[in-house]
Amino acid sequence: MPFDPERWLEAADVCCIEIPEVDREALLRTALNRAYYAALLSFKSRIEAVQGAGAVPERRSHESIYLAVGTAGYRFMDAYRTLRELRRKREAADYVLSGGTPTFRDAHEAIRQSRWLIRTRIKTLPDAEFRRLALPRR
Repeated sequence: MPFDPERWLEAADVCCIEIPEVDREALLRTALNRAYYAALLSFKSRIEAVQGAGAVPERRSHESIYLAVGTAGYRFMDAYRTLRELRRKREAADYVLSGGTPTFRDAHEAIRQSRWLIRTRIKTLPDAEFRRLALPRR
C-alpha cells in the first residue's frame, strides 16, 4: 500500500513539541515544510489515482499541480487558496532565514490548514472533479 502523505502531518505535529537539544526554529520550519508537502503530495496522489500514474509530470510537478488547481474553477477555489497559503509559508520557512522566525502558532495553523484541505477537499471531492484538472503533458 502506498504511503499516505497525510501521515506527514503526524511528523509535523511532533516538530511542534519542545525537544531538548533540538533547535526549536529548525523544528518549526520542518513542521511548515511537512504541512505543505502533505497537501501537495495528497493532491498528486489523488490526481494520479484518477487520471493515471504519471499524470503529474516529474519535472515542475509543484507548479503543474498548483496551476491545475488554480485554474480548475469554483470547486477548487478554496483548495487553491489554502495550497497557495501553505506554499507561501513553506517557501518562507525554507528560504527566508533571517527575521520572521516561525512560531508554534504558525506551525499549528499550517498543520490545521493542511489537514482540512486533505480531508475536506482532496479526499472528498468527486473523481469527476479531478478528471477535469488540466495538467501539462510531457
